[in-house]
Formats: sequence, C-alpha cells, structure tokens
Amino acid sequence: MMDYGSKVKKDLYKLYIDGQFTESVHREVMDFINPATGEVFGQGSLGGKADAEKAIAAARRAFDSGPWGKMSGLERGKLLTKAGDILASRAEEFAVTETLDAGKQYMGALYYEVPQGVDAFHFYGHKARTLGGESSRLDGNYLNYVDWYPYGVVGEVLPWNGPLMMGCQKIGAILAAGNAVVVKPPSWASASLLLLAEVFDAAGFPPGAVNIISGSGAAVGETLVRSKLVDLVSLTGGTETGRRALRNCADTVKSLALELGGKSPNIIFDDADIPNAAKWAVHGFTLHSGQVCVSGTRVLVQRRIYEPFLAAMARVCESFRPGNGFDYEKGVNFSTLIHPDHAKVVWEYIRKGKAEGTRLICGGEPYTDPGLARGSFVPPTIFADVTPAMTIFREEIFGPVGCVTPFDTEDEAIALANDSDYGLAGGVFSADIKRAHRVAQSIRGGQIYINTYFSKGMIDSPGTGWKMSGVGVAGIHKYMISKTIFVDLNDHSEPPM
Repeated sequence: MMDYGSKVKKDLYKLYIDGQFTESVHREVMDFINPATGEVFGQGSLGGKADAEKAIAAARRAFDSGPWGKMSGLERGKLLTKAGDILASRAEEFAVTETLDAGKQYMGALYYEVPQGVDAFHFYGHKARTLGGESSRLDGNYLNYVDWYPYGVVGEVLPWNGPLMMGCQKIGAILAAGNAVVVKPPSWASASLLLLAEVFDAAGFPPGAVNIISGSGAAVGETLVRSKLVDLVSLTGGTETGRRALRNCADTVKSLALELGGKSPNIIFDDADIPNAAKWAVHGFTLHSGQVCVSGTRVLVQRRIYEPFLAAMARVCESFRPGNGFDYEKGVNFSTLIHPDHAKVVWEYIRKGKAEGTRLICGGEPYTDPGLARGSFVPPTIFADVTPAMTIFREEIFGPVGCVTPFDTEDEAIALANDSDYGLAGGVFSADIKRAHRVAQSIRGGQIYINTYFSKGMIDSPGTGWKMSGVGVAGIHKYMISKTIFVDLNDHSEPPM
C-alpha cells in the first residue's frame, strides 16, 4: 500500500466564511472516517445554523457591495483558471483526501476525478468571459434582446458520492456566472470540500465570494433553503431530500434547482457484441459500487441472448477485487459503500430482491474476509427475471445491484425503459445504429448513451433530469436568470390609439 500519510492534512479542517478559516460558532467537530477501513483519519469543524447565517450574510455583501459583484467576466475567469492551476499542483493531496473520505479508488481519484475538477475550473474560466445572450429584430422595427444575469447568492448542497469532482463543476459554474456562493458539503465525505477552500483562498477570490460550511441538512441545508437572502438553492441528492427542499422553499418562493435520483434503463439488443456489452452493462451499475446517480441499474436484455448475457455479466463480476482504494498494486478495483448505514439500506434491497422471487445470478451475500468486514463492502450483485412489479425494479438502490429483465420487441424495450418515475439517464446497445438512435430518442430521460455507458462530457454537455429525477436545466444557465429588453427603433413612435 502506498504511504499516503504525508498527504493527509493534520490540522482541523475549518469552515471558510468571508475569506477566513474559522471554527464553528459552537466549536463542534466531526470525525472523518475511511469507509473502507473504519479508521478515523482527521477531524473537521461541524457548522450549524449560526455559521450558515454568517456565510449567507458574507455572500450577500460580496455580491451586492463587494468587489466580487462588480468584477467582469474576464476577471472572474482569471481567478477560476488560477484555482484550476492550484488544484492541479495539489492533485495527489486531493486524491488522497477523496479516497480516504469517500471510499474512492486512489488511481481513479488521481487520474480522473481530480483532473475533471481542474478541467471544470479551466472550462468555466473561459466560459466566464464568453457569456452572452441573443437578439432578434421584431416586426415593426423593434429590437428584442435577451441577456443572462447571475441570480445573486446561490446555496449549493453537494452529494457524498463525488464531492470533489461535482463540487468543482458546480462551484465553477456558479462563480463563472457571477454569483456568490455558500457551499454545503455532504454530511458524509466533506473533507475534500473543506480542503478546497484553501484553493479559492490562494487563488485570491475576494471575501464572501466563496463560503464553505459543513453541517447537517437540518441545520445548514434548511437555513440556505429558508433564508430570504439566498436567491437560488441548487441541490444534488435523493428524491426525498428534494421533496423537503421544495416544501421549504414555499414561503420565499425561492428558485430551486434539483438533481435527484435515477433508476436508469440499459437496453441490450440481440445484435450487440455480448462480451463487450456485458462489460459496459456491469460497469454501468458497479462504478463506485453503484453510488452514481445515472447508474444503469435496470438492464433490459433481448430474450434471444438473455441467458448468455447473464453468464457474461457474471464472468465480469468475477474480476472485481474489493479492498482499500490505496491497494491498487494488489489488484483492488472495487470500492466500499460510503457508510455502514447506507450499506444496511442496500442489503435490505438485496433481501427484498430475494424475497420477491428473482433469480440470484451472483453476489447477494456478505464477503467473509475479516479485513473487508471493517468496511462497508457489498459485492456486485445480479438479479435475473426482475419484473416491473418488483421493488428492486422501481426504487433506487444506490449500490452495486443490477436488475435484469428480458424483452422481445423494440416497443416492449421502450415501454419497460419508460416504466419508471425517474428519467435521468439510459443506455442502448445495438449494431443497428438507426435502431439505437430511434430507441435513444424514445427513452424519457435527460442523458442517453449508445454503445457505451456514462457521460463523456459532463461539463461540455450536461444532462437534465426528467420526471422525478430533477427540476431545472443543467450547466451554467442553471445559475443564471434571463432578462428581455425591447427597444423601439422607429423615429417619432407613438402608442396605438
């Protein structure tokens, strides 16, 4: 195992409010625990309502009267680009922190997630200086133009399954748009976001432009949602959390953007390359142990290849080696779940899958290795013969559990794919490219993959959640509001009588 101790922050991870690193008002702290081993690797300040209110007030000042609200897109872009450069120079430190705190694979964190965060800052650094609207000439010689403006103060509530990468992407967009931001890291896995405050501080962002406050959803999250000083709340999380946020926004009629759960279909037609499609299908529901919102957990397989495809998926699962994310030299390539409480939820879904009469193809039982017992590992699990009436077909599990259902015709595949309250993502595997496009267009979801799985351009081509998977658009315009201006270009114009 690599010696990562020198890359771990030894001091308390503090809150970041108004350009200052500070302990919480009540001096509360929380332990940071490696979910792969159960070991404590650090401590962070635990914020509360009073800390959130201080951060909101700081963000409000920064936008309304501080230098941040008056900066040009060029100036904002330079700061974001500098933040990306600083993050890149500290890549190993952040990869170690994310591996320890979120149960990631170290090599994936170092060579994918941190670079994606760096790219987000560089991308939005350029975007900040190229924002624009559109104009048109209307009948009667009137000019109409639409421009986009920052909301003002944004509260960003981040999830625990990819806090650093998603945090960089979302904070980058918020700042590029010209907003000030109060970030609430997840209650589990908040270390990398608290550490990220050092990047913004070193880059020279003015006080109040970025504020990072750890704490519970009940204390910090609800303060953001209910405050009249916050113009927009953006939340990524579970559907029930989204429902609560919607209810709590009622009094202020606050703008709200939600990225919620999914139960995405992955359709495999009988002309697909079985070994290759099986690898992608398993990857689609086991990446980060299935703790990815767009996971393709409903695998729909055409009946002619149904049994061979199940066997091919099971063979892929045999290649996984669970363990500490730093043990890559030992072949470890499979992550732990984030927390014992979440593992209990996943195990309960596995129990339901067995009870509902499915056919267990692989997994479904705890690992017997005592080293793995210290973590929250769940083996890759495949259930066959899953029907739409079953709980595991309908509800998001957020673990490495694939639910496989046979179909006969293209129309049946589309009907099964759309038989869900969610509409986040989906996949189609077929050698018939016309059919693949036709089916992709018929799936009711915001992001569809053909002969692959997972986005190849999260920043460049962000997806939008349909149905119960989200509210609001994706990308930078999620954090902006439009204004339309009409100009009369006629000489001596008078109102109609």
